[in-house]
Amino acid sequence: MNLEIRNQRRNNTFYNDEQCSYKVFKKGYAKKDVFMEAYITACIESIGIGVLSIQEITKIEDQWAFKTERFEGQTLYELIREYPEKTEEYLCQLVEIQTSIHKYKCPEIPVQRQKFTDYINQSNLDSSLKIDLLEMLNSSPKHKKVCHGNFTPHNVLFSPQGIKLLDWNHATQGNASADVARTYLWLKLYLPDFADFYVNQFCEKTNTSSQYVKNWVPIVAASRIIKNNPEELRLLRDEISVMEY
Repeated sequence: MNLEIRNQRRNNTFYNDEQCSYKVFKKGYAKKDVFMEAYITACIESIGIGVLSIQEITKIEDQWAFKTERFEGQTLYELIREYPEKTEEYLCQLVEIQTSIHKYKCPEIPVQRQKFTDYINQSNLDSSLKIDLLEMLNSSPKHKKVCHGNFTPHNVLFSPQGIKLLDWNHATQGNASADVARTYLWLKLYLPDFADFYVNQFCEKTNTSSQYVKNWVPIVAASRIIKNNPEELRLLRDEISVMEY
């Protein structure tokens, strides 16, 4: 099989051949997580959101993989790196796409509130802080909007067939502002000068209070700390400590 690397991430790499693509997961990636992502992606595809359609679950050199339609075009992250002077314009597009996702409902996918609860309970945070975070979570409005869960420029592909959204493994049904809080955390880490700009653009478009979005940040940060990604840990702890204070 003649494969060419098209896009590389922390937990997976996309390879292209002449006709299709393979999303190959890193060694040791859990089988249940592979199949859950395939299920969620199929659910999202069924409601009309553009995804790289999964044609097959397979293994390549003992690593789990999806065979998908071909990965073609550029991601929004690639465009930002190529044309940094257009970053604000591209982030406005990101807001448009993210808010369009939030208009959908998909009752088959996991519930955001439960997922956050499980992650916070499993974390090594102080028990009193966990209680405060969970009380804050449980007092928040109960929504059922489709939320990507990791909506970053890496996961928006402008393909010849239209916009394709990648990596649905974190998707849930829940509160849109929590979804935006996750994007905000990513921007704080990788495009810090534009993090507040993004939140403000979302708030203007949706008539949402920026403070309401920011109230979600400690909860989302606490739910991500269990991932133990070294480059994120300091930022996540800082954001959680704001709530603790």
